Amino acid sequence: MNAILLDEDGNQVEPRTVVPRRVRLPRAAVDRFAALTGVPSPAGQMLPSDRSPDGLGERLGEVVSGSEPLAPAASGASDPDADLDADLDADLVAAGLVDGGVPTDQGRAVLTVWHAPALAVELELLVSLARGRTRVRSWHRNLDDWVVCLSTGDGEVFELGWLSADDWWLELGRAAYVDTATLRPAPDAGPLPDVIETPWELLVATGEAVQRGRHDLLDQLVCDHTGMTIAGAGHDTLETAADSDVRRWHDQLERTSRGRLHAAVMGRGERGRPGAGVVEWVLFHDGWRSLTPFTRDGWAMVRIERMGAVDLPRALAVLAAQVTS
Repeated sequence: MNAILLDEDGNQVEPRTVVPRRVRLPRAAVDRFAALTGVPSPAGQMLPSDRSPDGLGERLGEVVSGSEPLAPAASGASDPDADLDADLDADLVAAGLVDGGVPTDQGRAVLTVWHAPALAVELELLVSLARGRTRVRSWHRNLDDWVVCLSTGDGEVFELGWLSADDWWLELGRAAYVDTATLRPAPDAGPLPDVIETPWELLVATGEAVQRGRHDLLDQLVCDHTGMTIAGAGHDTLETAADSDVRRWHDQLERTSRGRLHAAVMGRGERGRPGAGVVEWVLFHDGWRSLTPFTRDGWAMVRIERMGAVDLPRALAVLAAQVTS
């Protein structure tokens, strides 16, 4: 059965449909787009790197309704350079976001979803490539059937996209894709088991020892946790690992990592309370591995498990169900 939408007079109205689009815009064009609609710029929200889940209410949106039009821009709020504004407006017209100096219905919908989502996903990717290190942020906002995505690698050029919620998983998988052939080489990078479960304190301590060049401490650290690390090709085939293997794996986990992915999922439960969940992945020469904390026999443990880009939407969907339940 399809839902029927009615206006305040009881007349049937057609829901706003999502026409998928992806455009590249300079930072100034994103700011101009927001100014024309009288709301804060999404680009400005993305650039700070010290944001935390503490301000979930603000980040999920408090003011803008998903169905009401946004307020027009205040007089004089646009860039004083008329020539620059004209160039930026031309970019926005080509993107289908502005027409005749005002945002289109689609443009207003994009900013409505961005500023008042029901569910938000923020991804930050740090990768060490052969040509140098790069950091990419990709923020996604969902409201009803709409998803709006904004990504940047340098804070100057942004990719703005909007799509149907049914296709969101494709965009999330795309955000996690890295061609491992472009990574900075990792000498002596040997194979790792598909699944490793090891004490959290051992992972932290061995990582610190490797960073400080104190490889002489690794044997003692591993010996202090003998028999606690299990590994295998799957959850059903995990076996206790020999100390020599554990030492080699922990050394390699620290030395040969080539990137990290941090994803935060934010939503509101039935009572309107904001909640958050986090996914952490580490990138190696043979692909991603997730870091999942858990407890075994009173010990804080971490499961290090092989993952692919297609596994990220599934992991985020699990968290989304938790934070919105």
